[in-house]
Amino acid sequence: MTTKEDVKAALKELFGKEDYRKGKTFVFPDNVDRAYNIVKGLSIGNFFKFILPAVSLSAVILLIPPYSLGFMMIKMFFVALLLLGSFIFAVLRPVTSRPNITYSNYLKLILNYYSRQKLFFMKPNKRDEFHD
Repeated sequence: MTTKEDVKAALKELFGKEDYRKGKTFVFPDNVDRAYNIVKGLSIGNFFKFILPAVSLSAVILLIPPYSLGFMMIKMFFVALLLLGSFIFAVLRPVTSRPNITYSNYLKLILNYYSRQKLFFMKPNKRDEFHD
């Protein structure tokens, strides 16, 4: 009969995991996010912030007369650009290794960086004790 310790050792050897730490081991998966995602990378907050205003603006653009075929094609082109741009802006992640940073957060950080107060230090004048 094998004991419980033998079974544990065999399983550790089989999986190649040797854990010498004492205590409880916690595992946090990488895909945990506090926002509820509608599709991959698009949360409900981003949907209401970026997609819904673009859809409503697109509806307003399409309702503007004239309704001839040429003007409708031009309006459809601009609506498609608007919807595509807003969807890309809502889903895009500028740093691929950091999925929690959205493009809007990244742009805010960059704009704050460039609009910060700049400090310049001038070289102090040398003060001679004996001035001739």
